[in-house]
Amino acid sequence: MKFLSLRWSFATFFFCSLIILPILAIILHLPFIDINTLKHLSKNVLPRYIFGSAFILFGTLVLCLIIGLVSAYLIAFYKFFGSKFFEWFLILPLAIPSYVMGFVWIDLFEFQGLIPTLLGVDRRIDIMNAYGVIVILSFALYPYVYFFAKNTFAYGLGNIILSAKTLKASNLKTFFKVILPFCRVGIVGALLLVAMEVLSDYGLVAYFGVDTFSAGIFRTWGSGGDEVSAVALSVALLVFIALLMLLEKIQRGKKGFNQNVFLPTPKDELKGFKAFLAFLWCFLVAFLAFVVPIMWLVYWAGFDFMQNLSNVLTPAFYSLSVALVSSFAIVGVAFYLCFVVRLNDTKASKIILWLTTLGYSLPGAVVAVGILVILGALNYIFDLLSFEYAIGGGFLVLFFGYFVRFLASGVFATQSGYERISKNIDYANLTLKSKPFKIFTQIYFPLMKHYLALAVVIICVDILKELPISTILSPSGFQTLSSLVFAYSENELIYNVSLPSLIIVLFGIIPTFLMHYLQNKNNQKGQ
Repeated sequence: MKFLSLRWSFATFFFCSLIILPILAIILHLPFIDINTLKHLSKNVLPRYIFGSAFILFGTLVLCLIIGLVSAYLIAFYKFFGSKFFEWFLILPLAIPSYVMGFVWIDLFEFQGLIPTLLGVDRRIDIMNAYGVIVILSFALYPYVYFFAKNTFAYGLGNIILSAKTLKASNLKTFFKVILPFCRVGIVGALLLVAMEVLSDYGLVAYFGVDTFSAGIFRTWGSGGDEVSAVALSVALLVFIALLMLLEKIQRGKKGFNQNVFLPTPKDELKGFKAFLAFLWCFLVAFLAFVVPIMWLVYWAGFDFMQNLSNVLTPAFYSLSVALVSSFAIVGVAFYLCFVVRLNDTKASKIILWLTTLGYSLPGAVVAVGILVILGALNYIFDLLSFEYAIGGGFLVLFFGYFVRFLASGVFATQSGYERISKNIDYANLTLKSKPFKIFTQIYFPLMKHYLALAVVIICVDILKELPISTILSPSGFQTLSSLVFAYSENELIYNVSLPSLIIVLFGIIPTFLMHYLQNKNNQKGQ
């Protein structure tokens, strides 16, 4: 099925080239790196960054898997006191940036902090190490595993569980031998999202002084001014990420299932001690990952509130303005790309759409380095100093970074909406010989408006939380909420962190509720 003329596809090629341009810039810059620099990096730097990144990645994946799966299992398979409340509340830690969560927990473990005081310890408890990073990243990222696993467990496994019970299999045996293998693809996909976030993290690992690729790239370029080494580290990280994506692709294969042919998962009611243990697990996870950070941020906000508010207003206005403009533009492009792919439905258009999602796998530091390499090349070619300021005061460069990094989020959200629209609408428009522009604006837009709104909110919050791109590519004199939070933390102005952090968290809660609501609504329709 191919509805559209070739001119509709030109724009898709253009947007695709924008996404892959920073990647190509980094890779093509590699031959110009001095061999001695490569030897130095491979001998003294790379082993440290590879080990640090791999150790934190492995530890975070294991802990996220445990927290996410246990929580999802309890919520999906059992009824107990508070289970309906915890079903949505356990998603909320996703709204808190990991670096903000790290600031809170460091203060709690400081000398004369809350934790040492409760334990009766007269010294600071050191959590500023790789183990502390793993625990905090797990608190911040386990909702990815929980959300995907819970929805997979809760809808569509009824027939499987009834068959297992008929064969007199225990609940534990049914879970490990039947349910987990059946849901493996979705769970591994969620773990891949966690892996991308771990490798992208800069704020937490930099503040904790842990060596990872993302922190190393930022430190090498920003503090040391060593462009060559930063590019080489970016290439190494790209290879690392490509291997992860290849492994996920291999394990996924062609596995899948039609959820509509299965019954909803039956829930058993827990009572007594078992119900208490289930409640205690969910309560502790929610308390440690969300309630404690929020309570501490609110406590901090009480110190010099009016002074902090005046300092935050301008960065908040700038951040929200750039985030809203960028998110609307990104979602508009994603809506257009998915429309072209749906109506053309060719292998080439699907490959192009896949290429536009590669930015999600790129850490913000790598995206920023790639864009700076491009700007350096343009300055050299056109002999224009500060070329980035000649094309919109630097804001266009900042938007380009957000576009590369978050277009994939817009595509994923838009595709989920398109998949729920019957193909018969396309065939009817083909029969009626409707103009593509009319189909785009008068048919699909009204049908997709809720999903587009959700995509705008999600991307807006992602931009507010983004740290490396905002810090490296922001024009002079411009400061986002995330970069303001990190600047305060570096200067040990820990109480000042609270207000901009709370603004980011409050905006982050909105798409969390929307995701939960839309997912439940879609699951109820599918039953």
